[in-house]
Amino acid sequence: MRGSHYSARTMRALKARRLIWRPGLVGGLAVWSALGLAGQKQPVKPQGEMSSPEVARALSRGREAMTRGDFQGAAAAYGEAVRLAPHVAEFHSDLGLALYSNGQPLEASREFAQALKLKPALSASHYFLGASLAESGQCPAAMPYLEKDYPRLEDQRLKRALGLDALRCSMALNRPDRAVALLEKLGRDFPDDSDVLYYTSHIYSDLSTRASERLLATAPGSVRARQLNAEVMELQGKLGDARADYLKVLEMNPRLPGIHYRLGRLILADPENAIDEARKEFEEELKVDPASAPSEYELGEMARQARDWRRAIEHFLRSVKLDPEFMEAQIGLGKALVSAGRAEEAVAPLEAAVKLDRADPVAHYQLSFAYRRVGRSQDAEREMALYRQTSDEAARRRESIRAGILGRTGQEQKAEPPE
Repeated sequence: MRGSHYSARTMRALKARRLIWRPGLVGGLAVWSALGLAGQKQPVKPQGEMSSPEVARALSRGREAMTRGDFQGAAAAYGEAVRLAPHVAEFHSDLGLALYSNGQPLEASREFAQALKLKPALSASHYFLGASLAESGQCPAAMPYLEKDYPRLEDQRLKRALGLDALRCSMALNRPDRAVALLEKLGRDFPDDSDVLYYTSHIYSDLSTRASERLLATAPGSVRARQLNAEVMELQGKLGDARADYLKVLEMNPRLPGIHYRLGRLILADPENAIDEARKEFEEELKVDPASAPSEYELGEMARQARDWRRAIEHFLRSVKLDPEFMEAQIGLGKALVSAGRAEEAVAPLEAAVKLDRADPVAHYQLSFAYRRVGRSQDAEREMALYRQTSDEAARRRESIRAGILGRTGQEQKAEPPE
């Protein structure tokens, strides 16, 4: 933020604020970790009551208390300065920061509002007024500040914090349209931030739940309600119930895209799967939806497993033509071409698969195999090394996810002899 600086005492105050803030009506988590406030300490001319020794002593006590993390003491000292010089905007701003840091966002919001009334140019007071209103449950009043400040902030830590406050307020106000717009901005500005990813997961899940409930309440006998129920059964592993519901969907609308494909996948998931029956479903899907790349892929994979290389290649080629970014289809095409003795042709789709996802071990392994078949030994060794590396990384990610879910996130054991 141009024209302002970040004081060490303010940074310490906000770090401590994270430890004492408790979620208010917005129902969020404290997001002010490691946050620096832009406090504009614009020069205040020492005139009249502002130059009195009492004011100077109060300000000194306030600064010292903030440095120690004694926010209650700082609020008392700055409160004295405000009492002695009520028309100085910066004193109200300092008091607001002390109150905010002490876990009193409602009281802080009043001081920031008064500071802005006296001097509208105090941008930090504007930022913190929005935050204080949000954290004290005054989301309708907070949103205009938060939405206005987010795009113009340059400090990334403050930008992130205000964005998350606005996100929680949007959901508290039952404004999913605003929440989705904010998620897009936060996802663009902070793509790997754990809080942003956490809220993205929960908000989209919440929006999905709300839409599902409304669908079932307003159109319980519709085709889409029946399809939704079938998908829920499938997710719960109740494959028989899911299959029965999908069949009912087809009775209601035989031309609904995607249903035959899902039936085919359910048949393949059954331990006693009937390959011919599944194949029929995928073929029926293509009659309904000729652009179904997943159905072409499944038919190609079934042909490949039956060692019918010609038919497998035909289906895989149609699948990648329909969807060039379908990585599994690119890999399947490469494997089928190698098996058919056409390794040179296999290199291109396998290279395309690696470009689509450089962290996928299977793509590296299959490309290594194809390179070796065409005599590119060095390239084959490189891809095999990448296969081992990505396999290890994938295993660590799976273990990290499992440990996180189970709450076992302690230090890892290393492959070293005991002492």
